[in-house]
Amino acid sequence: MSEHRWQPPRLRLFEGEHRRATWLELLYDLVFVVAVAELADVLAQGGGLAFVGLFVPLWWAWAGYVFYANRFDTDDVSHRLLMLPQILAIALMAASVGDIGSRSALFAGSYVVVRVLLIVAYVRARRHVPEARALTTAYIAGFALAALLWLASLAFEPPVRYVVWALAAAVDLATPFLARRHQGSLPPQTEHLPERFGLFVVIVLGEVVAAVVFGLKGHAVTPGAVVVALAGIAAAMAFWWLYFGHLDESVVLRTRLAGQVWVYAHLPLALGLAAFGIGVEHELAAPGSAGWAVGIPAALVFATLGLQHLCSGDRRSSAIRAASAGAILVLSWRPGAAVLLLVLVLGAAQVGYLLKYRASGEIS
Repeated sequence: MSEHRWQPPRLRLFEGEHRRATWLELLYDLVFVVAVAELADVLAQGGGLAFVGLFVPLWWAWAGYVFYANRFDTDDVSHRLLMLPQILAIALMAASVGDIGSRSALFAGSYVVVRVLLIVAYVRARRHVPEARALTTAYIAGFALAALLWLASLAFEPPVRYVVWALAAAVDLATPFLARRHQGSLPPQTEHLPERFGLFVVIVLGEVVAAVVFGLKGHAVTPGAVVVALAGIAAAMAFWWLYFGHLDESVVLRTRLAGQVWVYAHLPLALGLAAFGIGVEHELAAPGSAGWAVGIPAALVFATLGLQHLCSGDRRSSAIRAASAGAILVLSWRPGAAVLLLVLVLGAAQVGYLLKYRASGEIS
């Protein structure tokens, strides 16, 4: 903790020190391990639309704290008192997703609490960091409007409530884009931000492994099941290698638009990874079924990785990821095991390509 137990927010971007995730940030991540697992269970039960719709606000709640901490984290008592209650509210959100039909009010109310606490943090930053006043004002206005919409949704019953949620989520997600003109003088801290997003990728990859283990545990252990399980985990390892083997910290500063696209691309990336794990679990439960449950998420992962590489200026890697995504989609009507093996082969080939050309110095 800072040597001062109580201190106001300060701008952390230009201090010149080597920043890593704090213990509070790692604790904050812990509740999302549970939240992602609960959302994966929703998808496993056939709730594809609910999975996507609920994943967005949960991911955005996590990202909101990450961006605030990137610029203003002091890790003092006041900061902790604003952030620790968010963990409690997110735990309630996670407890709501499995029965969203009867617990939608709890989910919405808990999300409002998360956003209000973040808004209070930005109000403090606006007061104490004059150079960030324009940016924080824009964030406060956009996030407050979205929070009001989430609160107003409680006046309606589902499915109208969900329509209001979609509108509120659109306002939330659009706010940083609309505030782009204020971000040039306050760019993200390039060590801290990629690390934080990388940690969330690790969380979701962990859910892939958990889903495969759960699927193998709950069904007969046959040679085919073992092959599917190992292929699923190996494919997750390939995704990990392709993401972290090409992690470009400078992309968040390359241009404001490229940096924001790189950040927002983590949402479909996380969705695809979580859904991929459930797809492998589905194949273990119903061998020989069509490979859409594996193929569509894997294609989304490859396509998103390609988009992130494009943001870094690596068009060759981007084209390879996009071509892999297209090939998987075309062949996703094949049996799930065959599609999974295709995903693994394409992933392993791209890892080999990455290693070969990195060794030759053609890519960094």
